[in-house]
This record gives sequence, C-alpha cells and structure tokens, in this order.
Amino acid sequence: MPSGNAGRRYAQAIFELAQSQNRLDEWANNLTDIAQTFDQDEVKRYLENPKTAKNQKRAFVENVLSKEISPESLKLALLLVQRERQASIDSIRLEYSRMLNRLRGIEIAEVTTAVPMNEQEQSHIRERLQSMTGKQIQMEMKVDPAIIGGIIARIGDTLIDGSVTSRLQALRKQLA
Repeated sequence: MPSGNAGRRYAQAIFELAQSQNRLDEWANNLTDIAQTFDQDEVKRYLENPKTAKNQKRAFVENVLSKEISPESLKLALLLVQRERQASIDSIRLEYSRMLNRLRGIEIAEVTTAVPMNEQEQSHIRERLQSMTGKQIQMEMKVDPAIIGGIIARIGDTLIDGSVTSRLQALRKQLA
C-alpha cells in the first residue's frame, strides 16, 4: 500500500494544475471516476496480476477510461498504472477533496449518534457546528448505539464529545 505522503504529493500537483486551469470540479469528478474504475474487482485483479505486461495494463486502462475522463486525467491513471500505484487513487482523491474543501471554506464533520437522526435534527446540528467553527459544514453521519445518547462530532483534529457514555465516565471519575 503506498504511503499517504505519495497520495498527498500527487493530490497537491493535481490540485495546483486544476486550479491554474480553473477545472477544480472536473478534476474532482475525474478522480472519482478513476477510483471507482480501479476499485472494481475485475479491474483490480487484472491490474494487480504480475503476469500481465505493463503495456497491456496501460492499454486496458486507456480503453476503459478514455471516453469517461479528460486526457490529463487519463495520463494520471496511466502513470499510476505504470508506476504500480493504482491503489493510491483513493488517498489521492481524498486528499484532493480535502484541499478543495479547504479552498471553499468547507469542513467535514463526522457526527456519531446513538440513533439515526432526521433531516431537521441534522440541520440543527450542522447550524450549531457552523456557528462554533465559523465554517461551512458537511456532515458524515454514523450511528453507534454504544454511546447511549448525545452526539460525538469530529471536525479535523477537534473532538466534541457530548455523549452520555463520556458523561457517565466523567461522573465515575468524580465519584471515585
């Protein structure tokens, strides 16, 4: 598995290119298309087969992706295959998305609740997080009954733990 640093370097180069060409969203879509293609079981098996020659792998990828993505994005896909780094496309895509969100002032909040929340409750949580951070928030919702109640929100390196479980643990420490 390639290191996260390689994914960051590729993503940074792609981001700078996309920004200079004013094609940020196009690149985001193309990276998603490449990742989805490389993640298919048949494609993964073919590209990871050591008996298949690199030029055959490149021809295969070119045939599959040439009509779906831009020529520059196709060059990236072919480069990844040539360097046997096609597995790094997910880290490249995620890092690119982070950079794009940062540019647009968007933060991703991983919000965990004990039970699923309806849209109105999610909207309320989003508004509260936006007022706390001063940034636009996109939420990724998770359900974990182990927290008993309340919410846990992670925004970047910041953790907001309002779960019943953590409150009970704090109460235990105070009583001990």
